[in-house]
Amino acid sequence: MTRRGLTVAAAAAALALPPPARAQTGVCGPAPAAVSPCAQAVAALEAAYPEAGILAAGGNPVPGVESTRGITLGIVPRTTASLRVSAARQHLPDLGVASTAEDRSATATSIRLGTATQLFSGVSAGPIGGVGAIDLLLDVALLPAAGQGRDAAAAFGAGARIGVIRETFGTPGVSLTAMYRHVGRQQYGHICPVPDVSCDDPGAAEAAFATNDLSGRLTVGKRLGPVGVLGGVGVDRFSTSGGRVSYIISPSVEPVRIHDEVSLHDTRWSVFGNLSYGLIVGSLVAEAGYMGGGDPTVVFDADDGQFEPGKGTPFGSLALRISL
Repeated sequence: MTRRGLTVAAAAAALALPPPARAQTGVCGPAPAAVSPCAQAVAALEAAYPEAGILAAGGNPVPGVESTRGITLGIVPRTTASLRVSAARQHLPDLGVASTAEDRSATATSIRLGTATQLFSGVSAGPIGGVGAIDLLLDVALLPAAGQGRDAAAAFGAGARIGVIRETFGTPGVSLTAMYRHVGRQQYGHICPVPDVSCDDPGAAEAAFATNDLSGRLTVGKRLGPVGVLGGVGVDRFSTSGGRVSYIISPSVEPVRIHDEVSLHDTRWSVFGNLSYGLIVGSLVAEAGYMGGGDPTVVFDADDGQFEPGKGTPFGSLALRISL
C-alpha cells in the first residue's frame, strides 16, 4: 500500500472511532451500558465526592451543647477546642476489572480538630440572653486512604455559629451554623489490567476529584446535670470541579483518559444527635447521625446487589472538647 493509501486508511479508522464527549453531556457517549468501565467511572465520580464531604463535615460543627466559654489567652478571645474521630459508612460502585457494578461498602474514618472563638457575646432580650452571639469556627481534618485505592486527603473549613437563644435553667440553647469546607484531591479506584499481577486490587476505571461543601446546621441542646443532650438538622451542598475519569476497554487496551473538567453538585439533608458528659475541663461527646442519599437517577439499578446511589449514609464520632 502506498504512503497516501496508509494515510487515508488511518484517517478513516480515526473517524470511525467515537470521539470522547464532554463530561457534562455524557462522557461515555449516548446510552452507555451500566456495567461498562466508563459508566462505572462516571458513577464513581458522582457518588464519591459527596461521600468524602460527609466524612469531613457530617454532624455538629461544635461537639456537645456548651456555649463558647473557653480559655482566654492574652489578647485571644475565649476559645474552645475539640478533637474528634469520625466514621461514615460509604457506598460506592465497585471498579474492579470483573465488576458488574456491585455496591462496594466500607467504613471510612477521619480525624478532625476544631476551634470555636467567641467574637460577640450577644445581647439580652428580657430573660433571654445570648441573642445574636457570634463564634468563629475553624477546623482541619485528615481523611486516611480507604477503599479501593482512595487517596488520603486533608480538609479545612471556616464558618460562624450564631446564637439564637442561650441555654438557661429553663430553656435550651439554640444556634445556627454556616460553614465552608474544602477536601483536597482524592482518587477512587486504580486502573490495573488483569495481566498485571503486581496489583493487589485490579480495576478497570478510576475517578479523581476534590470536594467543596457549603453547610448549614440548626441545633437545640440542653444540659441535665453533667449530661448534655443535643439534636440537630443540617443541609449540605457538595460540589466538585476539575473531576476526571479514566477507564480501560479491555486488558490489552491502554486507558482512555478524559481530561474534560466535570462540574457537579449534590444537596443532601441530615439529622444528628449528641450525648455529652461534663468533665472538669471540658466534655466527652458521642455523636450519631444519618445523611440522605444522592441522585437516584445515576445509571445503576439496585437489583441483584448493584450500586444504589440513593442509599443514605450513617455517620458518627467520638470527641473530646476542652472548655473551662
